[in-house]
Parts: sequence; structure tokens; C-alpha cells
Amino acid sequence: MKQIIRLSLAMLFVIAASSTHAQSTANPALEEPDRVAWQLFAVVNAPAASAGNNNATFETWASDDDTFTANPTWPGTPSPPRLKVPALVRLAPRALRPRVVPGGSEEVRRNKDAFDFIVSKRLYTQSGLKAAFASGEPLSFPEQAIEVKANWVPVNAVSDASLYHTNTASDGKTYALVSMHIISKLVPNWTWATFEHRLNKGRCDYMGCRDNFGAVRQIEPAQKPPGGSYPACEKTPGVKQVLASAKLGAVWENYCLKGSQVDFITTTGLPTLLGNSVTEDGFVSSSSCLTCHSRASVTSAGADAQDAGFVGNASPNGAPNPAWFWNNPGTPGQSLKAFQTDFVWAIPLLAIPQ
Repeated sequence: MKQIIRLSLAMLFVIAASSTHAQSTANPALEEPDRVAWQLFAVVNAPAASAGNNNATFETWASDDDTFTANPTWPGTPSPPRLKVPALVRLAPRALRPRVVPGGSEEVRRNKDAFDFIVSKRLYTQSGLKAAFASGEPLSFPEQAIEVKANWVPVNAVSDASLYHTNTASDGKTYALVSMHIISKLVPNWTWATFEHRLNKGRCDYMGCRDNFGAVRQIEPAQKPPGGSYPACEKTPGVKQVLASAKLGAVWENYCLKGSQVDFITTTGLPTLLGNSVTEDGFVSSSSCLTCHSRASVTSAGADAQDAGFVGNASPNGAPNPAWFWNNPGTPGQSLKAFQTDFVWAIPLLAIPQ
């Protein structure tokens, strides 16, 4: 199963790169991030169901529980989702506390390349992070690394479960997938894409929705007041072909790309923004996945250095501030105070005290 999953990832990108259109693009992940986002969506959600489950491929990957434990082990057989209270509900300052559907939960999964990197460098332990800080050598996941954060609600919280990808969690209850973040190391600062179910209320609030590859209507402006319904994101022939090539069923056409992010700022210096109405509910208007995750870092003791990413009661955006990471930045007395964990928040937040 592991070999099949990894081959499917490689094969999909080989197919994508073989097209005339792709060959004319020097770096698709930077120049056409929406198209690459949909290719990644097809990879992580390709069918991988077996007896007793309705797994998409990402649901067969290692969870945080598989990774951040005394003896990390890649799952030999797919494990059911072990859903937790959303991280930002647990970690956000009170003024930014997200609002979630009662019973709503999330999980984080990573592919074998990301899992192996964390384990091989002992980044799942605080002692390993202390050693990484002491070395000063920057961390850089392999190009093939992918992580997924998936958000679920109890199936009885949606109007029509047939319109959603559903699965049974470890608690024996059935949940519906309502949104997901997908990141990949195809570029040094990772690619960032967020997807939402088309029926999510407030899906395009504050920052609108933009999809230059998969949506017939490429820009969906934000509505006022927020919290309302948005038109369905009718799919283009191009994205339908991508989904069909990965053998994704029709249910996956109900998911919309809200946007992609590959840089901190625009060419005119404005902050780029990306926030999910589920994951970042309560502070979507200022959310930047890239800026927040740039703050994922540890102290010399191997502990979280940045208060889970928040700056006071605010969600940071724009270019990183050197003072987050350095004492006396830009001076002869400059010294490291926070060691970046290559944009992966799970490392500083979940490393075990070992």
C-alpha cells in the first residue's frame, strides 16, 4: 500500500508535467499555484477505501499521534480518523477564538516523506529540537513532503451527507469533511492551498474566493454582511480531467478551492492573505497561512517559541519580522533566539519531552 500511494503521487505529477501547457511553465508551483493545488487535491483524496472504511489517500497517512510519540511508526494498516478539538480552538487567544460547529473536529496527516524527515532527525522530541537549534543548520523537508489538515463535522450537522466525503472515526461516529488545508514542499516556503465544501456558510467572506484553474467563475467577491451562502463553484473541464485521472468520484466536485498562497506579500508590498472559514473562523480577514507558519520555531530548550503563531491577540500577516527569530537582528551582536521548524507547527507544539 505504501508503495502504491507514493507511486500514485509521482505518477500524477509525471502526467501533469507531460502536458504541453505544463512544459511551457518553468515552475508551475509558483506560476500556476491554483492548478498545482488541484493536482495535490487529487493526490491526497484519491480513493484508498478498504474493508470497513471510506478512506481517501490522506487518511492512510501518518497522523500526529503516529508521529509525535516515543516510537513513531508509519501505519501498517490505515487507521480511522482520530479527531481532536481543532488546534486553533485550543491555542488561539480568547479574542480570536474560532467558532466551530458543535462536535466539529480536525486531524493532521502527513505523507511518508514528511513523516520520515521528522523521525530521522528526531524532531518529534524536544531533545532532538535542542540539538537542531544548537547546530544552527536550517531544516528543509524533502520536495515530496505533503501535509493535510482536515476539518470534519458530525454527519447530522450537514443537510445532505451524500454531497460530502464521509468516514467513520475512531469514536465510531460518522463525520462529513467540510474543509482542508494542503501544503507541499514543491517550493522552499511550501505551497499553501485551502479548500472548502461549496455549502459552507461564509465560504468567501472577507477575502473572497479565487481559483484561476478549477472554477468557471474565477473570482467570487466577498459578500456583506458575512455568513451567507455563495454560488456553487462550477468546475472547469481542466479540473474535471485532473479529478477523473485520480479516479475521484463526483462528490469531490462539491469542494472549492478558496485560494492559494506562495508568497508573503504582493509585488506592491501588500500582505497576501489566505484563511479558511472553518479553520480560521473568527480571524479570516487577517489570516495568512504562510506568515503564521513561518513563526513555527523553537527555543534553545526545544519548546514553542512563538505562542502558537499569534502576535498578542492578532493573526500575523505579511513578511516575517526578523525580531521573531533573532536577538539584535542585523547588528554585529545578532544571535539566534528562535529556530524555525520549516513552517510545520506540529513540531514545536507536539514534540514530546524526551
